[in-house]
Amino acid sequence: MNKLAYIVMGLAVSTYVSANNQTTQSNNSATVISDMKSTLDKEAAVTLTEKDKKLAKQWMLLETDWVKYKEIMSGPRGIWSPGLDPITALGVSETDPQERERYAELWIKIESRRAELEVAFEVERQRAASRVLGDQLAVNNSSWIRQWEQKRVEVNKQVVLFVDSNCKEDCKLTFEELHASVGDNARLDIYFKQGATSEGIGQWASFMKIPPEVVRSREVTLNFDEGKSAELGIDMAALPQVRVIDLKSGAIKATYK
Repeated sequence: MNKLAYIVMGLAVSTYVSANNQTTQSNNSATVISDMKSTLDKEAAVTLTEKDKKLAKQWMLLETDWVKYKEIMSGPRGIWSPGLDPITALGVSETDPQERERYAELWIKIESRRAELEVAFEVERQRAASRVLGDQLAVNNSSWIRQWEQKRVEVNKQVVLFVDSNCKEDCKLTFEELHASVGDNARLDIYFKQGATSEGIGQWASFMKIPPEVVRSREVTLNFDEGKSAELGIDMAALPQVRVIDLKSGAIKATYK
């Protein structure tokens, strides 16, 4: 056998050994991951109370996630960030990219639902305040009242959007343009077609990325149509429609439709 043949044979053996080592390492890694998961499953079954399991379900987490969460919060993270929510605690401590991505998606789902429910309650709360208190201010605070009155004097334009709560994708651009056009001297009031529910309005607001605090501050108001459309002569069968009202002159201008 000549020298070249020996070299070729050596390369072939080296390649085989390398490939075999990689396969062995891959199999070992898979075994380690499987063993870790099995260990976590066993820990979850042993260490989690029924209350823990219910909490994990409420947060859309696996029972093994809850075991990890409890371990994380019993260490430095629990001192750095006491009261940190489970999904964030898991996400900021995770080193595996796929798991980190899973936690990020769960966080978005949970946060979106939270915003929807908070807006839904705020819609009902403001409706109740109007029904029970009428024009009286809900908070008897002289400083707050002065600020409110000053802001109300500064506002000279009302932008009114009439929309169906089911109109999301098709109404997104209209809402974004309106919201961007409303300055410090104007307010945006949104009225929803009859049949809308507070939760449906909350889902609409969440889709439009309206934070609950913006609704609470009444920077944007979300309202059931209880006669406003009739007052402004709106055809509720042809939505969305927009009216801009000059609060000083009373002039009403139709836009978009």
